[in-house]
Amino acid sequence: MALRSFILLSLLASVFAQDRYRVCVSSTSQCQALELGDSRAICTPVESRVDCALQLVRGTADVGFFTDEELLVLGQTQPTNNLVIATVRDFTKPGSVSFQSVAVVRNDHTNGLEGLRGKKYCHPGLGEAALRWSPRVEKELETRAANTDRCPEADYKFKTAEEMEVETLSQFFGDSCRPGAWSANATVDADLKRRYPSLCALCGPNSSCDYTIDMGITIAGINNNNAHIKALECLRSGGDVTYVAWQHVREFFTIRNNDIVSNFSLLCPNGTLVGLNSVNITDTNAPCAFVSQHWGGIVANSARANALQTELRTWWPAGSNPADNTWRSTLYSILVPQSSNAQVIMEDTLLTPANFTQLSRPLTSIDSATSCVPPRVWCVVSAQELAKCNWVRAAAYSLGIKPSISCVQRSDIFQCLRDVREKNVDFIATSSNYGYLARQHFSLTPVKLVQNLHSDPNSFSRVIALVRANSDITRFENLRGRKACFPEFGGISYMSFVRTAQVLGVLNDKECDYARAVGEFFSTTCAPGAQDASHALGASNYDVSNLCSLCKAPNGANSTCSWDYTSNLYFGNNGSLSCLANNDADIIFVETTNINSYLTAQNLQASQFRALCSNNTLALQNGVNVDDNCLLSYVVDSEVLTRRPTLKHLPRPLKPHNITHPPPLRPVYVQDEAYSSISALLDTLEKYFGYTASSGTQHVNLEIFSSFDGTRDLLFKNTAVGFSEPTTATTNQPAKNYIELFSHLQACTGAGNNIPVPGLANRSFYSIVTLIVSALVTRFIVY
Repeated sequence: MALRSFILLSLLASVFAQDRYRVCVSSTSQCQALELGDSRAICTPVESRVDCALQLVRGTADVGFFTDEELLVLGQTQPTNNLVIATVRDFTKPGSVSFQSVAVVRNDHTNGLEGLRGKKYCHPGLGEAALRWSPRVEKELETRAANTDRCPEADYKFKTAEEMEVETLSQFFGDSCRPGAWSANATVDADLKRRYPSLCALCGPNSSCDYTIDMGITIAGINNNNAHIKALECLRSGGDVTYVAWQHVREFFTIRNNDIVSNFSLLCPNGTLVGLNSVNITDTNAPCAFVSQHWGGIVANSARANALQTELRTWWPAGSNPADNTWRSTLYSILVPQSSNAQVIMEDTLLTPANFTQLSRPLTSIDSATSCVPPRVWCVVSAQELAKCNWVRAAAYSLGIKPSISCVQRSDIFQCLRDVREKNVDFIATSSNYGYLARQHFSLTPVKLVQNLHSDPNSFSRVIALVRANSDITRFENLRGRKACFPEFGGISYMSFVRTAQVLGVLNDKECDYARAVGEFFSTTCAPGAQDASHALGASNYDVSNLCSLCKAPNGANSTCSWDYTSNLYFGNNGSLSCLANNDADIIFVETTNINSYLTAQNLQASQFRALCSNNTLALQNGVNVDDNCLLSYVVDSEVLTRRPTLKHLPRPLKPHNITHPPPLRPVYVQDEAYSSISALLDTLEKYFGYTASSGTQHVNLEIFSSFDGTRDLLFKNTAVGFSEPTTATTNQPAKNYIELFSHLQACTGAGNNIPVPGLANRSFYSIVTLIVSALVTRFIVY
């Protein structure tokens, strides 16, 4: 009898466990409270709400909350998966939608959207936080009226999306006020506002392109600091059209200016007018709108959606937080962010995110959207990276970020570098270990350097030279004719040795063939990849077999010189330690990341080694932990690469009285059309998906520098925290070191261009790139 009872209880417990709902939680602090008492819910930890969407489709999670913009992304990425079971609304904002954007004009307006040409335009401001409009929402009127998604000029290829947009608007509208950041890059933003002042002319005196107009007296119920109210006052005091939220139109005309409401109309997307009056101005739904934004909602996987909605009706009968200190209240806090003014409204019909969003805000499929500006193609090297890239692509598209992104996968990093060079793709984020190969062999240049987490010493490339503790080597000069091991031919450790040896005068700084320089300096070497075409540092008639002569197996047999862990025992940083242990090498050049674990794997002790420092002295004591001054390199560990500017020769301008003798051609560096566009795009991605965007206020909770779907270091390493410009003006020391490293090596290798440039014989090509970035222009001309 006891056994039968035990079995019955076990079965009941099993059924109960299966009947619990798995809830996506990004912070586990509430999980214990969620499982109190007779809880029917358990936590499923996720990195982001995008990760939650993946879990829902797999059936490893049952329910999660998604913002209004995130539902649009789900409609693009998972159009037939999951169901919206409830919306989360703000009861202080009555109406069937979260907000509506409308265009308000004077009653005498004619000729629809085209009639706005030359008119005075009042905008509440880009990036205005009050209603958290996405860029697509902010610019909807501009796109429809001024066709800012078109390319009016033949030379659009050498302009950023921001420049084309602002230029088009300045030509379409008259004096206007369009506050906020026109570009995520502050330098670009300031340059655009300097070049197109008409779009700030209506903001008021000494405005710096922000409203300084007289707002009049303060009236109860109206916030004069609200950007939408300012834009409406701009309209009232002389503007011709404003694009604002309907709720603020109602406030402005019912509380502050009810006597003039009949002087204005709504301009509808189809070009018709709807006059405002004392009746329709009180309606919570606008007579017509450019954007009607749905509410955010609670989404469940399809298999459990109906059952879960039934349960939620029971747990939250009023749609509000029970506030009873039970698991039901905790569940409400998890699924209903910022719940102070929230109310959960159950959906009568359960729809997929795509069908749900199409009802209020149709959005063209990302694959069928067209633009004259081609998408920027991001090259990745794994299926997991491709998946993350495609989510970034969908999120950026839904928000209206331009240019759009396309993602392609290649077999390895060198195929990506090759395809960037051949213009099959536009950019790739890659380890700084391949920086030199990318520049010299593939003619690429950095468009951004990746900033790292300073608190993590493993987030930078720190190169060290190690000799045996009992070695007679005390200076770099003693290395001539010795045996050396490198992690990879042309990698950052290899090139750090070259740079240090040239600075110390050990290597001839006139020798630009780095294979020859190293191969003739050491007696034997192991530099994996030296015989591979992808690692070639330029034309060389040197027999590189000497750079592979030390890559031998422990039994003395020849080993491959390949650059992979599978077939080459000595590839990589840990491989260099194997090379030292097995082949009696005299010195190795390695990065310090994880070096202690590599030593343990080789049954080696750190005390068996001493560092040979960049100042040509030995470290004061044995070991592998040294200060930064001893390192050969201390640089960023990754960067974003694209094509470098190309050199063209154009005629010099003809001078009067000298027409019969045309001047010689002048060299002109023409920036590849992708460079400026990618730079601006990356700034924008960081703004919306980087760590500078608070997860609580992000339109889409996707972080490009964090783990994705449980996997680290996709697209960027998890230690990345943002981007910096590839210039020595940066305050980021590892980034500055990296650029300065190039400046020295470029003086020897001449990898900038193989075409002699008058007046630039002793100048680094990358200093030119720095000027291009700093000036943020698309062409740099050298006379």
